[in-house]
Amino acid sequence: MNKLILLLPALFLAGCANQEIITMEDASPQVSDLRDLDNDGVIKARELCDETLSGAAVNNDGCAKDKTVKQSFRLDVKFPNDSAQLLPSYYGKLEQLAAFLEEQDGAVVTIEGHASKVGSASYNLALSQRRADAVANALVEDFDIPASRVEAIGYGHTEPLMDEDSELAHETNRRVMASLSGEYNVTDMRWTIFTSE
Repeated sequence: MNKLILLLPALFLAGCANQEIITMEDASPQVSDLRDLDNDGVIKARELCDETLSGAAVNNDGCAKDKTVKQSFRLDVKFPNDSAQLLPSYYGKLEQLAAFLEEQDGAVVTIEGHASKVGSASYNLALSQRRADAVANALVEDFDIPASRVEAIGYGHTEPLMDEDSELAHETNRRVMASLSGEYNVTDMRWTIFTSE
């Protein structure tokens, strides 16, 4: 039995030794570029979007996937007593809002004008509308935002931030707030172990 066990491997090796080994003369040429130049997980041969944002979720063609999100942008512009004149110091904030609106072309902004409790309700309603219109007109005329994307509403003194009769309250309540709303498309980022949401 032991001789049979030793004989079988010897026969097997002897049978393999007589076969001719054939080697290929020419290597097969690599036709497709298999590199991933932008590190998005898609090879160059299939890549349709060469410069994908680092960390973006991509489709099979290497193009970033978009997702729809809701976002808001708050703007707080103050006005002097009994005035609807937009002060130049607020143009920096308006420029930021305008840049955001240009980047997110599906967004609309509502300009909300407010007044302090000094004066009559009808006068304050008209004053707050003039304040809202001043900011809305600046966005349209100075920053080229389409008027169809800007709405101005005056609330008078019906929505005070501080409901008291003091100079600080009056100054705080003389304001224009801008609420930007809408749905925007942004690049969907890949989940990682560091992702919090």
